[in-house]
Amino acid sequence: MPVQVLTFAGVAALLVLVPGPAVTLIMKNAALHGARHALRTAWGIFCADLVWASASIFGLTAVLVASGPAFLVVKLAGAAYLIYLGIRLLFWRSDDGKHDSGSTEATGSTRPSFREGFICDMANPKTVLVYASIIPQFVQAGPNAVLQVAVLGVTFAVIGFASLVAYTALFASARSIMVRSRVKKWLMRVSGGILTSFGIGLAASAR
Repeated sequence: MPVQVLTFAGVAALLVLVPGPAVTLIMKNAALHGARHALRTAWGIFCADLVWASASIFGLTAVLVASGPAFLVVKLAGAAYLIYLGIRLLFWRSDDGKHDSGSTEATGSTRPSFREGFICDMANPKTVLVYASIIPQFVQAGPNAVLQVAVLGVTFAVIGFASLVAYTALFASARSIMVRSRVKKWLMRVSGGILTSFGIGLAASAR
């Protein structure tokens, strides 16, 4: 069991090293609202990972992937949400509070940041595939198979969260540069373009 966990941890680390929509959201919220909001986004993603980990224990993720129509819905929902976030950022203006995740900068509420991270990860088919396809490869048949799935699922969630915390620290340290009007506007456009591209790519893969 320890060897399996360590081996899987190495694979999980490689998987989370590749920046995706989650990192883009962390960067966006760090620039707009600071480290506290970026951490709440990371926490939302972590909680979504735990939901998927719980589902995998009961074999629900495997059923979801095996069911073509249901998995297609997840893909299209994820694509739609990423495109929605991307378009909001592409048209973001510093004087237009309605584009700032519910004006969190003004109210101080971190709930919108948490919600963004949670929904993004819940609608991410790649996360589903990790729990439905990759984790089972490290599980040995036996009476403790369920325990193995639980441990590996939590391991992936923790490693993912740790990587997002590291990204938060990185972006927070550069916030003095990121908050400059011209730089912030450029970052929002880039973030919007990345999220929209991820969404379009995801929608295309669902065809």
